[in-house]
Amino acid sequence: MKKFPWNDECIQHALQQLPMIKDHRSKEEVYRQLVKARKIARLKAWFLPSLASVIAAMLVVALSVPDFPMKRGQEEKAEKADKPIITLQAEEHSGESRPLLSVNEYDDIPSRIVTEEALNGQNIVVVGLPDAQSQVVIPLSVPVRKYESVKQQLETAKTKIDEQIWGVSKRLLNGVTMEPSRDNKQVWTVRVSKQHPVFSEGLTSETMFLSSIEETVRWMGGKKIRFFTENKEGVELSRSGYVRTLKLSDKKRAYYLYQQSPSHPVFLVPSPQRFQTFFEALTQMKKDVDASMRSAIPKGVHIEKVDVQQDNVAIRFALDSQLDVSPLTCWMVEAILLTAKEFGFRSVTLMGGNVKRIGPYIFGKKIAVPVGPNPIVATSPAR
Repeated sequence: MKKFPWNDECIQHALQQLPMIKDHRSKEEVYRQLVKARKIARLKAWFLPSLASVIAAMLVVALSVPDFPMKRGQEEKAEKADKPIITLQAEEHSGESRPLLSVNEYDDIPSRIVTEEALNGQNIVVVGLPDAQSQVVIPLSVPVRKYESVKQQLETAKTKIDEQIWGVSKRLLNGVTMEPSRDNKQVWTVRVSKQHPVFSEGLTSETMFLSSIEETVRWMGGKKIRFFTENKEGVELSRSGYVRTLKLSDKKRAYYLYQQSPSHPVFLVPSPQRFQTFFEALTQMKKDVDASMRSAIPKGVHIEKVDVQQDNVAIRFALDSQLDVSPLTCWMVEAILLTAKEFGFRSVTLMGGNVKRIGPYIFGKKIAVPVGPNPIVATSPAR
């Protein structure tokens, strides 16, 4: 491109050729406009980056804050789903269901006992059932209608127990009815159908059959059982022989932890052997019975002293005992409460251990023994 030799005269001549522009504003007005324009420019220089930072921060908060409670809620739900929370539900006369166990802050740890306070004025029955492998009889507490007869309550309870969920077998109690005598509530009548499998099976079946009935009647307050094969008195068993009556004495047993498999809940079950003293039972509860019945008192827990005070027993833990709010520790307390009930105590007082409470169980305060073991979820069939 050809370059032009511009000089001052050429530039002046070119400017003179441009059209004249007239500004009718005064000098003061022009000055005010200049000052205003300068302020606006400064404001933009400060405000726009700050606004961008604020918007960016708000976006981060908007994206992250709502997500945190959601994730935390999802995690809490997932954790609760992993824990087999066991509660009781009972149907009232109106057909509506309401919780049978009262709600408290320790409900994340499923209780293995039913207390008088938690019943809310309703009823339970305890049914003893063999586990699926016929190794041990598990007493299960089931909510029932208060206005039904005991016979009907037990029949209803059996229908509410899911064998797959709880890992038990109802087979040996099918075709069996149990009810207390009208004249003496401690004497129970047990009727067995002629086609019952116990008449054709071996010793294991007979043992589980008798133990299941004995456990059920014992928890229901019975002291004596009269057997009938339908309307004929007595039952003729191939291995055990002829059984007409069975007297139930205080067994004074200890309680252990039992779990059939990781997919089934942990239960508290009574020991097969009896013990002379409550202290002896507590000592044995630190040892496993076998592969299925595990110790209820953890190794890190040491009992320093047991003091019997009429119908209350005080248990003092050593200061170095490892007492925490965990399922195993809470179940230890509940196993001790059930064991105390076996020995005729009405309450237990926990002391020592350098703690004030274990779950819902407060130290230094009398804790009433349970009214039943192993509460299960039981809902009424749909109508």
